[in-house]
Amino acid sequence: MPVVNLTPHAVTVVDESSRVIRRWPGSDAPARVEAVRVPVGLEVAGVPLMAEERTRANLPEPQDGVWFIVSSVVGSAHPERRDLLVPSDLVRDGKGVVTACRSFVISGSPVRGRVPAAEERVGA
Repeated sequence: MPVVNLTPHAVTVVDESSRVIRRWPGSDAPARVEAVRVPVGLEVAGVPLMAEERTRANLPEPQDGVWFIVSSVVGSAHPERRDLLVPSDLVRDGKGVVTACRSFVISGSPVRGRVPAAEERVGA
């Protein structure tokens, strides 16, 4: 199945021995969610509190048999989509920088232990 990376970063998947399984280059046109912040008129310990509303991401329409790699923020903004993959089980270097992942989380609410069929994902 085709996989399209919609993040600005290369996504590398490694196994438990840190061997590269697959790598997708970063996108020149990544999917983004914007946040609009509005002061709520309150403070906590002198720090102003804000309300935040997130926009929808600029995602392509679902395509039969195609998966899209997105950030967790984009995945969370689109719970209705069943074709979004969010990098999971992140691997970090000694400075805490993410260098790879070991798996993906499927967006939406798939049945436990089962990948949604194409007809369940497209147009969801």
